[in-house]
Amino acid sequence: MARWILALWWLALLGLPVPAQAERILMDAFLVTPLPGQRGPLEQAIHEHLDFRLSKGETRPWLLYTPTLGKNIGRLMLFHCCVSWEELERYHAWEDDAETTAHWMNFVEPFIQRLDHYISEVDVNSSNWEGYGKPSPYLSVTELHLHAGHRDRAMKDVATISNHVKAMDWLPRWLWSWQLGGDPVLNLIIPQDRLSDMSVHVPGFEQALGEHLGDGRKARSLVEEWNVHFEESHFQLYRLLRTVEPGETEE
Repeated sequence: MARWILALWWLALLGLPVPAQAERILMDAFLVTPLPGQRGPLEQAIHEHLDFRLSKGETRPWLLYTPTLGKNIGRLMLFHCCVSWEELERYHAWEDDAETTAHWMNFVEPFIQRLDHYISEVDVNSSNWEGYGKPSPYLSVTELHLHAGHRDRAMKDVATISNHVKAMDWLPRWLWSWQLGGDPVLNLIIPQDRLSDMSVHVPGFEQALGEHLGDGRKARSLVEEWNVHFEESHFQLYRLLRTVEPGETEE
């Protein structure tokens, strides 16, 4: 299931300082599944927990999203980006001092059936997030599950595909992230301001790539080489419920 990672924030989101390029840039996400019949109470408890964190001097922004498609759409996702391992360690120390974990266990955990935690690494060079400084009302997320042994080759092809997309100006913004731990998953995240952004590109990517390269066969070969890396893929559209910024007043 992480695959949900979305991931859901990014480089310079809300004016966040981005870790130095030499560091590994991480996204931190929690996927929360409610007990049967407890979706409403769970969401309310999470809002109250976020307010508690703000009252304790919360030091990082959070985004709260919910899936809109398929099964189990009652889940909630808490997401933060971007952070280094060192910053993550300092944040955990702050959580201990602020006793946020105890608050979560006492007031949120009773409504939870399952809690999943995922960290993924942002592929900065192959992403295109420059100039996007606001939380996206919707996130289009495709999780691509890699075949064993395909990660290194897939990383090279991500760069190749992304360079073509940038050259064609086929998408304005997107972000790639690699899940750490668990199943080998590559996530493609695309921000959307409205549902109508879901409109399919015409022409499709393969046709547009063929026109860009001036060679339809070469475009098809590149797409086929790309697809061979993955054993399955899943698509989800997430809707933003709340943003939390350090220093804001509790709701």
